[in-house]
Amino acid sequence: MFCSMLSGIVSGAAGCIIQVEAELRSGLPYFTMVGRLSNEAKESRHRVESALRALGCPLPPMKITVNLSPADIRKTGTAFDLPIAAAVMAGLNYIPINKEPPICLLGELGLDGSVHGIRQCLPIIMEGRKQGIRRFMVPYDDMESLVHIRDVELVPVKHLSDAVDYFRSGCVLPYHFKEKRMILDSQCHDFSEIKGQAFLKRALEIAVTGRHNILLIGAPGCGKTMALERISSIMNSLSEEEYLEVQALYQAAGVHREAEDFCPPFRKPHSSISRGALIGGGAVPKVGEITLAHKGVLFLDELAQFDAKCIEALRQPLEDKQIILNRLGRDYTMPADFLLAAAMNPCPCGNSFTPEACRCSAGEKRSYYHRLSGPILDRFDLILTVGQEAKKMDAETENSAAIRSRVLEHIREEQRELSDTPYSYYGQIQAEDLEKICPLSKESRRILKEEQKKHHISMRGIHKIVRTAKTIAGMEQKSGIGEGHLIEALSLRNMEFLSEAAGYE
Repeated sequence: MFCSMLSGIVSGAAGCIIQVEAELRSGLPYFTMVGRLSNEAKESRHRVESALRALGCPLPPMKITVNLSPADIRKTGTAFDLPIAAAVMAGLNYIPINKEPPICLLGELGLDGSVHGIRQCLPIIMEGRKQGIRRFMVPYDDMESLVHIRDVELVPVKHLSDAVDYFRSGCVLPYHFKEKRMILDSQCHDFSEIKGQAFLKRALEIAVTGRHNILLIGAPGCGKTMALERISSIMNSLSEEEYLEVQALYQAAGVHREAEDFCPPFRKPHSSISRGALIGGGAVPKVGEITLAHKGVLFLDELAQFDAKCIEALRQPLEDKQIILNRLGRDYTMPADFLLAAAMNPCPCGNSFTPEACRCSAGEKRSYYHRLSGPILDRFDLILTVGQEAKKMDAETENSAAIRSRVLEHIREEQRELSDTPYSYYGQIQAEDLEKICPLSKESRRILKEEQKKHHISMRGIHKIVRTAKTIAGMEQKSGIGEGHLIEALSLRNMEFLSEAAGYE
């Protein structure tokens, strides 16, 4: 007697559909499982035996072999308990075998037959949906996290008997999603708390509108960190498809995220983070901080204090918006489309802008700058020096809601203009499409050429300046890039700092 069921696991940052095959035949009583299993997966046979006994369907004295295919993928987790039990029951003719349409079963079994949540259903369901699977049997406990999934039929189960009722009579356990208020904006920090710094706020608004990477350089206490911690409060909320993508990534990583949180992710790893934790890693790679920041912000405070290998590892993800890791002959692709925001001091003591207070020698400054390579600095669209400002505590300033409203209007216009292209933001435009989407006048070309020669700007740097100028023009509702837009874009990219960091005189 032979039967097979569909199940799934999380592999890297995505789900993977697994075929669960069960064979029952005469022989000495034995229950064996094959298919490159982890310890928790091997223990499924004990949970399945007890659950079937509690259901009143004890295993007969037969040789039972369970295979999890494909065999070259390591099987981890406890989601196989339910499909193994269903395959064995189907082999015993305890439940009918329905071949069409296929159904994918996910769930961990208790010894009494209860079905426990696995907290990783969403990435598996999204992968199954891509493969044409439209029915999923999932634990009742995990239903809350699946409220926004579309185009699939969900069959919640609390007990193994609920699965039996479904296969025998099509009876589905009712589930009513509780109405909850969607979290659409960050309420932790607000721009109204920043007094003054109009130039900095303008730069952050440009960075969010066009999705431009930004680096702030300034003395300790000038407000760099405070400003960048509030950048997510003026970003647009995630679309429903982006929300599902982000939630699936967080479930794959085993990191909790509120079920109704439509805010873009904001990740702020400590400077002591390892390379594997930042970009992802492990024998079976798990997602890193750059993937958890997908569709949101990755904030690196005290950038120069991070390990050089960590910073250099960001080069390819910043360009390709994904990272590909190879482990044991398999490629794991993890999305990494994030806005990079970073802050650093201008020198080890932080007082480089106040020469009489600076305690650093020229050699120490040079060594400090060499922690950041030219290619990494080149990947920042906006590089600003932030100075101290006298705070007027009674001064009125815009709050995040007002800035966010303006940013949303700019983004709508931006996406309307880019509707016939594969891009959503000006900062995403590739070099081959730049001249077509962002044409420059003869005078603008002359200005750009002079600046390139004067400051040794690379072609990547030129492209970033043009993209920033296009964002500024769009914010002013101009279809073309004017000289003023280009000059402002140049002012937002500190050429003197770049030249000094690169060692140019």
